[in-house]
Amino acid sequence: MAEAKKGVVRIPVPPRKQPQAEDSARMENIRAEPHLPEAESRGVHMLMSNTVQAKRDPMTVPLVGLLLAFSVISLIVQMLIAFS
Repeated sequence: MAEAKKGVVRIPVPPRKQPQAEDSARMENIRAEPHLPEAESRGVHMLMSNTVQAKRDPMTVPLVGLLLAFSVISLIVQMLIAFS
């Protein structure tokens, strides 16, 4: 026999606390501080902009791809031998 479907459960949630006067005063002080654009330039962007481009061997990626392909083929052959 099928069970009766239950209705939607409502969970009582208490109302959010109103921000106190102290919190709003702190937020106004934070907003009043001047924002220095120089501070942003000293971050990650400055570190990444001065990177030196290294000369890479153009055959590295194809050789790694071949190594990966032969490794996968070897694994498949080993699995076929082990489970046959």
